[in-house]
Amino acid sequence: MLLRNLTSFLIILMILIACSNKDSGFPSKSFRTRLNEGDNHMGKSLNYFDSWKTNFQLRYLKLAESHTITAINLFSHLEFDTSPRITEYYVVRARRTQSCRLLAELQFAASNKGHLLSNYTPDGCIYF
Repeated sequence: MLLRNLTSFLIILMILIACSNKDSGFPSKSFRTRLNEGDNHMGKSLNYFDSWKTNFQLRYLKLAESHTITAINLFSHLEFDTSPRITEYYVVRARRTQSCRLLAELQFAASNKGHLLSNYTPDGCIYF
């Protein structure tokens, strides 16, 4: 009888512990944190692009492209998760647009030097 009660108590305890987990599957990062992640990638991209401009090593251009695409994707997802009714939406939209322009500039600079980058254009980029 004591063993049965102890087993029942342990089962109930495990269920309570499992139910107390607060991970609901939604992003837990704040708007500002997510915006900073994109900004960090853009900062790295600009640094690599500046390095490429001084010594024209293709690896710097490829790293710049990679970080720019990552930033565009981060900004696009954040823009999607933000309502157009608040001003932060337009902040993210402007950053995404700037990132797309930088990507186009990177690809143009590469082609002028005879290099071929991935020519991948993320869904968030529209060129006029």
